[in-house]
Amino acid sequence: MFALILSFPAGRYHATPWGRNVNEADVAWPPEPWRLLRALVATWWRKGDHDRWPRDTLARLVEALAETPPVFHLPDDAVHSHTRHYMPAPVKTTLVFDAFAHLPRDGAIVAAWPDVTLDDDLLALARDLADGLGYLGRAESWVEATVSTEWPVEKANCKPVNGTAATEAEGDPVRVLVPLQAAKYCEERARLIGETEARLTSEYTAAGKKPPTPKALAQKVDGTLKGTLPDTLLDALSLDTGDLQKVGWTRPPASREVVYVRPPLSPTARRRRRRAPAAPTGKTLPTVARWVLTGRPRPRVEDTIHIGEVMRLAAMSRFGRDTETGRFKAPPEISGHGEDNKALRIPEHAHAFWLPEDADNDGWIDHVTVWLPRGFDGEAQAKLSGLRKLWMDAAREWSLALEGFGRPDDFAPVSRLFGPSRAWTSLTPFLAAGHLKTGGYDAEVRRLLLRRGIVGHTDAAAFRVNAEPALRLEGGKDLRPIHFHRVRSRRGERQPDSLGAFLTLTFPTDQPGPLALGFASHFGLGLFGPSLAP
Repeated sequence: MFALILSFPAGRYHATPWGRNVNEADVAWPPEPWRLLRALVATWWRKGDHDRWPRDTLARLVEALAETPPVFHLPDDAVHSHTRHYMPAPVKTTLVFDAFAHLPRDGAIVAAWPDVTLDDDLLALARDLADGLGYLGRAESWVEATVSTEWPVEKANCKPVNGTAATEAEGDPVRVLVPLQAAKYCEERARLIGETEARLTSEYTAAGKKPPTPKALAQKVDGTLKGTLPDTLLDALSLDTGDLQKVGWTRPPASREVVYVRPPLSPTARRRRRRAPAAPTGKTLPTVARWVLTGRPRPRVEDTIHIGEVMRLAAMSRFGRDTETGRFKAPPEISGHGEDNKALRIPEHAHAFWLPEDADNDGWIDHVTVWLPRGFDGEAQAKLSGLRKLWMDAAREWSLALEGFGRPDDFAPVSRLFGPSRAWTSLTPFLAAGHLKTGGYDAEVRRLLLRRGIVGHTDAAAFRVNAEPALRLEGGKDLRPIHFHRVRSRRGERQPDSLGAFLTLTFPTDQPGPLALGFASHFGLGLFGPSLAP
């Protein structure tokens, strides 16, 4: 058997069924096999290694998967949802519906071909294409795909049915576009070309004209069909949808409709019984939560401190407010404030760090990481899982998509904030937490590391602090500390250091991350990442 497992990091699957208008707010559920195969073909064209995987190998993979319609596993608690917006001026300000299926956290769509067994070459190609698949359906429908040959087919809850069997099966019947088998496509192509030739010939005869020669007739047919009936199934799957619609095809000629029965796609989420957070049982709590931040434009890395502050406020709002005092009811480890509403003064800094991140070093913030050294309990995870938006004002709003909760090691492969590493280099300016004394930033960093218990007095001789002239972004742009916002929005905040510096810290042994030190380190300043330097 062969299966594609599709997970959606943003929790949304956007795709409009063939022949439907986007403003009908329908969702292609399940994803059409026609769409799945086209996605694999497109990935081969854009990202494939054509020397390793020649066109003939891709054609064999496509033909193997087109032999039988797949079965699907669809998340039972997916929700049919949509947003509405008006197109911006100066074009016509039409109201547009953006429909999507909202998938539960860790929910995945599985398309499985139980009767398909791929040889080693085709399986390797399928894995390579699945790894390169970036989206499915609309471009904002981000996807991560993996291949399995051992997925349990009995978990399938969406299957093709025949004729009257659709009315007897449990679930909602829906017509789904699937590709024709390669042999069937050749037969259909010959039939359609023959019909077109006969129609054109009859038109000549009815007009009293001499029928064209076979060569001229073939050219006339090709001009009428405009290349929408290529020789092979692979070429048919590679056609642009707009070209098919211009010719007037009600559906692609290399496809057919199959009735599937699927679980209902409800416009409301299932009610779930709320459970109180479980008491600690010795299991290690996650200490890191990470979100993808999207929007146009994304915030600049120079705005790190402001994004850290609004992320904290958005998180605290999830806990609600006390009706008497008006204060957020977030626990001290989240708010950073004690019962007296004063900032916590804990040497170990055990309350939450709100760390905006420019993961690809292009100068724009694309993730936000929250680090809670003592771990997120069940209630905190449940509350923070609902974070969907960040906003500063009416003109600056961004969407958040939770990547998940975990430990630092879980995020080390994809984030610049985690180690371990001996050398750590500034990602944002370091500002002293107190007035600089003799020894400057070197002495201040050592003081903070000793106070936090990150290094001991015996490591002082082997620990080094080096100044860096600037932060180098991809593309060659340099940022200096003065380019960054270095002031908290809260009035009355004491700021002993108004300059700041970029530093490289070298420890005697590997040091785990994240590492944030100094003034406003809980909001992204003084943030360090593993250095490429030895």
